[in-house]
Amino acid sequence: MRISLQLHLFVFLGAFLLFTMEPLVARMVLPVHGGSFHVWTTTLTFFQGALFLGYVYCHLLARRIGGWHLLLVAAPLIWLPVANVIGLSAPGEGDPAWALLSQLTFHIALPFGVLATTSVIAQSWFTRSDTGAGSPYPLYASSNIGSLLGLLGYIIICEPLFGLKTQRIIWFVGYAGYVVLAWQCWRATHKKKTKTPPDAPLTNDLKGLTVLYWLLLSAIPSAFMLAVSNVFTLELGSVPLVWVLPLVIYILTYVLTFSERQWILPRVLHALWPAAAVLGFCSFYFATGGSLWVFAVHALGLFILAMVGHGELYRLRPAPGQLTIFYLAIALGGWLGSMSVSLVAPILFNSLSEYPLILGLFALVLLTLRKGDLPGAFRQHPAWCAVAVCLAAIPPFVITPEEPVAGREVLYQHRNYYGIYRVINHPLSATDHANLTADERRLLGKRDLEHGSTVHGTQVLYPSMKNEPTTYYHRSGPLGDLLDNPATPRNAAIIGLGVGTCATYFRDGETVTFYELDPAIVNIAQQLFTYLEDCPATKHHVTGDARLQMAKALDNSYDVILVDAFSSDAIPTHLLTREALALYERKLKPNGRLILHVSSRYYALLGVIKATCGEDWDVFCKRQGAAGLQPFQTPSTFCVLVRKEETAPVPRQEGWFSLAQHPEDGTPWTDDYINTLLPLYRMLKAAAK
Repeated sequence: MRISLQLHLFVFLGAFLLFTMEPLVARMVLPVHGGSFHVWTTTLTFFQGALFLGYVYCHLLARRIGGWHLLLVAAPLIWLPVANVIGLSAPGEGDPAWALLSQLTFHIALPFGVLATTSVIAQSWFTRSDTGAGSPYPLYASSNIGSLLGLLGYIIICEPLFGLKTQRIIWFVGYAGYVVLAWQCWRATHKKKTKTPPDAPLTNDLKGLTVLYWLLLSAIPSAFMLAVSNVFTLELGSVPLVWVLPLVIYILTYVLTFSERQWILPRVLHALWPAAAVLGFCSFYFATGGSLWVFAVHALGLFILAMVGHGELYRLRPAPGQLTIFYLAIALGGWLGSMSVSLVAPILFNSLSEYPLILGLFALVLLTLRKGDLPGAFRQHPAWCAVAVCLAAIPPFVITPEEPVAGREVLYQHRNYYGIYRVINHPLSATDHANLTADERRLLGKRDLEHGSTVHGTQVLYPSMKNEPTTYYHRSGPLGDLLDNPATPRNAAIIGLGVGTCATYFRDGETVTFYELDPAIVNIAQQLFTYLEDCPATKHHVTGDARLQMAKALDNSYDVILVDAFSSDAIPTHLLTREALALYERKLKPNGRLILHVSSRYYALLGVIKATCGEDWDVFCKRQGAAGLQPFQTPSTFCVLVRKEETAPVPRQEGWFSLAQHPEDGTPWTDDYINTLLPLYRMLKAAAK
């Protein structure tokens, strides 16, 4: 096998394993550490930091230790089985973020750090080999192809087909193959040393301004990728797997720009990027969220800007002797860019202000970098320059601001690591209520809690209506059948607070405990809505991941448990596994009832629930469509679970049916196995009919 082909396979496999390891680790820690934001931000910070440290190792040590690097490559074959036997543990009383970070370091740092060095190590070996003239940079393209296929392969193939235990075995076998391939590449590239050993200083002619441009040109596309992801998630709705598309586009631009073939002419990209920036800016501020074309505009803008940025990065690449410092700068820039959006922006802004700021910074950097080339570009390519000017001038005239909703008032806006929350007052229509003053129409209107484009709760402000449940939770719907007019006082647990609408079903002498992930939601429900204040029952609030917190409650303590933890249609998967159902079963009193709210625009979950409940529960379901709904009511789907052979009353109202009659089935969800693609496919199939 040719040396260059071996090296391409080596970097491909290393990147493939790296990008399957990231979602695999995330799945492993979810049931143990819960679904709160510190899990995601901490794991993201860990992976990016480990990648950067891997590049630091390549720059400072890899050349000095030579073949001893192979011992480091082989070390995880011994370490991983030991770490798996020890296993992850739940956080203690201290800071949970530090507890998670320390466990990730103990379990994952060594194999992840080794894999992070693959591309740079392979390119360093390439420069020493006798392969003849050629550039080592196409190896970086092979690495990004491996990253792309690893990410998509895990989501599309690995997760739907295999449980976590099987996934870990397959991954370990793949890593063993990686070790063998690393040894073969080392042997092949060190048989002859026809090139000068890199003993001389590597950066003696490197300018600080060049390194700064490397940092900026890697940081800005990384930051913009996350900014576009936030727009998709918060403004266009949490479409399933939506976060994959920006990441795929981002990785794809590295593949295209670092390959030997020039897929898109640079002059075409430089003619298009001003228009893409202006189009993205106008769409961000003026377009209606949720439109498919807006989704496409932001994706196109990310592709063009990342292609230009990474293309400039490739144009400024150094000689092969300075590879390690080049990739070290890329890793640091990518880390800083993603950190600026994921951790810094939520502190500085209460909106997605980083989106236009990144566009402005990108334009400033590119114009500064290419300012000496602009006059020549106008002379050599006048047609392309004219096209660029025209395209950039069109969007402000095509995309105009939407007419503001009359009287709509933003009372409160807050951003944190969970997203952006807005509390909106909607007054009564001036046309329908012309006899009322503007203040009266405002006081008699409604109030919504919005999370991006999704409404998470509504309260009617009219005095006689303000204690009536609305949206999914109205009294004539499935939840009203289950919770209204109880025969005896109840002790209830509700996972997911929203604006506190469910509190309207509880009376004096009853107790209800709300488990809420985000403390900001508790503050909003208490200060800007009155459902909780007007509820005469005894109320408790527990913040943090519901599964971890409920485990601390007394067994056999709740008459009712309601799981209502969907966030913008995202499935709380770790709250719907067999292990989670076993937890709820322990916390329920004899004859207690477990209620699942499974309304979703994107997932058909009844087959999953039917399979997961198995022989332990009798399950009844009710779907309420849009027909016959009154104002402020929303279609909904609820399931109620009762233990087999218990005397708990089952719903007698019209519309309820046993889930045993449901035609669809599936594979039970467990902490080891979860498949979200099947319910997604079933919902899309049903919508297409």
